[in-house]
Amino acid sequence: MCTTAAKQINRSWHLLKTRDPVSWMKWEDEIKLFQSKSDKYKKLIIQNPDPNQDGYYGGINEKGVAFTSTFVRVAEGQISYIRRPYVRLILDAGSAKEAVEIIQSFSPRIGGNMFVADGKECYGIEGVPDQYFVQKVKKYEVKTNHFMHLPHQNLGFKTNPKFKIWSEDHQARAEELVAKATSLRDFKNILRDRKNADRKNAICTTSKEEKCFTYSAFIFDTKGKKAHYCQGNPLENKFKEYGF
Repeated sequence: MCTTAAKQINRSWHLLKTRDPVSWMKWEDEIKLFQSKSDKYKKLIIQNPDPNQDGYYGGINEKGVAFTSTFVRVAEGQISYIRRPYVRLILDAGSAKEAVEIIQSFSPRIGGNMFVADGKECYGIEGVPDQYFVQKVKKYEVKTNHFMHLPHQNLGFKTNPKFKIWSEDHQARAEELVAKATSLRDFKNILRDRKNADRKNAICTTSKEEKCFTYSAFIFDTKGKKAHYCQGNPLENKFKEYGF
């Protein structure tokens, strides 16, 4: 249950995301620098600190290639990008186009709504077990927990109709805000947004409203090659800047 978006400002593509963990995922996350011999480039990755749990939620490398995603489960046993080591492998790319090629090479395919970007280009990807839909992002785009292009439906919508409304509300509200955003400050405020809180459908939710509330948020600046990461709920905690 997450909201992620992409927009180019100041000639730099920015990827942003709220992370709302669900029952089967570990709540805590942290930002970590990866620079071992197995890594083609240095990478800042938002990860789970417990090596026995689900692993990576997004990241950026020293070339300015960034990745964010949100899971959309359309089949039982579908492979999630969250499982190690997909994000780390994607960030071996030297460009957004190369990152798309790495994602397309995975067998089986990883599922979800994904963005990959570098300083010049951004691609949106929808992934299901039998295919990928890849589209170049022109101005901006938002992805939540449903697909805009593929006909597949999130299995969670069948068991929880309110989840579908939640996803569609987040999509509409984030698109409204992202369209007007012109600065990093605007992006941070999107990730803190409280409209629709009376319906428990705000982009940023709290433990008083939902069991699966917003735990963290982050923004990747591809041209600046920086991560702006908030550990914990962004209404209560500050964003910190990380670079190489």
